[in-house]
Amino acid sequence: MRILTLLFLFLSTTVFASFQMNERMQQSYSHIINLEFEVANQLLSLELNENSENRIVVLQQNYIDFLTILIGEDEVFFENAKDKKSDRIDFLQEGDENSPYYLYAQAEVHLQWAFARLKFEEYLTATYEIQKAYSLLEENQELFPEFKLNKKGLGLLHTLVGAIPEKYQWVISLVGMEGTVQQGLSELKSLLANKEMEMYHQEILFLTSFLQLNMTNNEVAYEQLLTKIGEGYADNYLLNFATARLAHSLGKNELCIKVLENRPEIKGKYPFHYLDYLLGMSYLYKLEFKKSELYFNQFLANFKGNNYIKSAYHKLAWIAFLNNDINSKQSYFKSVRDSGYLYIDEDRKANNDARKGVVSHPYLLKARLFYDGGYYTKAKNELDSISDPKLFSDTNNSVEYWYRKARVNQALKGDKQQIIDSYLKAFEKGASMSTYFAPMSALQIGLIYEKNKDFKSAVIYFEKCLSISDFDYQRGIHQKAKAGIERVAN
Repeated sequence: MRILTLLFLFLSTTVFASFQMNERMQQSYSHIINLEFEVANQLLSLELNENSENRIVVLQQNYIDFLTILIGEDEVFFENAKDKKSDRIDFLQEGDENSPYYLYAQAEVHLQWAFARLKFEEYLTATYEIQKAYSLLEENQELFPEFKLNKKGLGLLHTLVGAIPEKYQWVISLVGMEGTVQQGLSELKSLLANKEMEMYHQEILFLTSFLQLNMTNNEVAYEQLLTKIGEGYADNYLLNFATARLAHSLGKNELCIKVLENRPEIKGKYPFHYLDYLLGMSYLYKLEFKKSELYFNQFLANFKGNNYIKSAYHKLAWIAFLNNDINSKQSYFKSVRDSGYLYIDEDRKANNDARKGVVSHPYLLKARLFYDGGYYTKAKNELDSISDPKLFSDTNNSVEYWYRKARVNQALKGDKQQIIDSYLKAFEKGASMSTYFAPMSALQIGLIYEKNKDFKSAVIYFEKCLSISDFDYQRGIHQKAKAGIERVAN
């Protein structure tokens, strides 16, 4: 009997040796989430030397590559790292099929590569990988319903089903992917309440914050996330980024500055230069131009990726414009046109403005900056400095005036009907223009009606928003309108 018991223990160890989330792997995961890749790689190398069959090593190596691509946006690194994916999937597929990590690990690799590809607009391959990850996680959920990590990936996927570009939606429909924003967020939040998942809480908080900010308009949820993160932003770059974004969305620019000024020390961590861009924006919202210029230039000097380069030069052009330095404004506009890429809305908007030489009226630009920083009274004062919007010969300025007036009055809890009327003027005047003021006005009217439980009117204006195309920030605005229709329908 003793021999049988020993044999069983030996076989069990062998069977599950291919997926061991042992103490060393837990430590390396914690270092990865803190962007301490060098220390994590040392632990992974040690594990490979002592336990070469542990497939968790490959999963965590892939996570390092994913975060490096996501944060650094180095296209050369991205191209070189692509070749590793198929070998990693093959290695994972040689593992123990009876382990809950068998399908989960494969799904994570597919999902991480899908997000990496989205950075470089490889949408078709990313869509396939999202579908593959979804089917693997759904199967794993059926096989191992008590395996909590399934919900991490499924929560993300159920939320993002509607985020695939429209021309690839047929792929999602074909393979039967489904889910809602609320379903996905509920799955992720359930993990935050689970003490067994405490090791993963930082990652889940980051994912939940990202999804809440991009898929909902729920300030109560933003506040709750800020509370859950607490002072964690001082130790973790991902949570520093999430906290700064949450604070900004709540109009808490002073908190945003505090968070970004108290980010973790860079020593031993993979640099997150985008945080300098965010800090430059935060000081720009206060019209503190010298500090803003300092951080934009710091970002431009250090960041070797693709995104927000055009946008940073664009903001430097704004500063020059507001300082009446026309020569510098033109020089920065040239840098906008000559530098960076057109992957994201902010850079496309910057490029369009630089190409046309467009800058809003100074009062409107200052009002926008104060509003974006949550300084609503100062924004209102700028708008009140304009005695008659009809004085604007430029229709763009007129449309923007009514849009900004509505936004500021809404933030200051003004009369709802007056706010709607101002949005309607912006919508009617700007519906045929390429600016975002008309569709964004329709979206905001829809959100007001939704909040007032007038769901029929809300859907009308969400659909009006979706009826307009070829404007700045279209993807994000349409995404929020679609999410609004989904919420109302449920």
